[in-house]
Amino acid sequence: MKVLFSPNFISAETCAALNAWVDEGVKNKWLDKGISRGSDWAYDKRVTTRNYADRFEYPPVVYEVFDHISAKLGLQDTPKSTVGAGKDGVVVSCTLPGGDVYPHQDPMEGPDLHVLRCNIMTRDSDTGGELYIGGKKIDIGVGDLHCYLPSAVEHYVTPVEGNTSRILWMFGYKMSLADFGRF
Repeated sequence: MKVLFSPNFISAETCAALNAWVDEGVKNKWLDKGISRGSDWAYDKRVTTRNYADRFEYPPVVYEVFDHISAKLGLQDTPKSTVGAGKDGVVVSCTLPGGDVYPHQDPMEGPDLHVLRCNIMTRDSDTGGELYIGGKKIDIGVGDLHCYLPSAVEHYVTPVEGNTSRILWMFGYKMSLADFGRF
């Protein structure tokens, strides 16, 4: 499976601003329990905005990053992903120490459309928290952009270890396999 990669896509200052919003969001329950193997939205080791869009507004920096991604990839006219909830095509998750992302594939946007996720990790865990896509480890750093079709390939993140949470911002688009093939 193809993974698009752009190192140092956003600055340390932008990462810090996004992280500050997440830290505030965790305290205020803008991010709340996620899902894991059989947890049915009761998993408290990874919190997310996925089902809680009515609780918050994203700050302007989130939309600035989304616009930057759209411009970089020529996706200005590509519809935003709405499957799997989130808000305005954006989902953020904060994986706490001891948490992980279980192996899974995201749902499709319909019979012929996949989800293109353009992800940026803005805070890395002390150790662990490693991303695997299609069984292969993908090395990502803070501020790097990585994009793939999570609705077309199994992916997971190993358990976060240490004292630092791992924050991932996900910017989604609706896309066919043929359109993804142009990259």
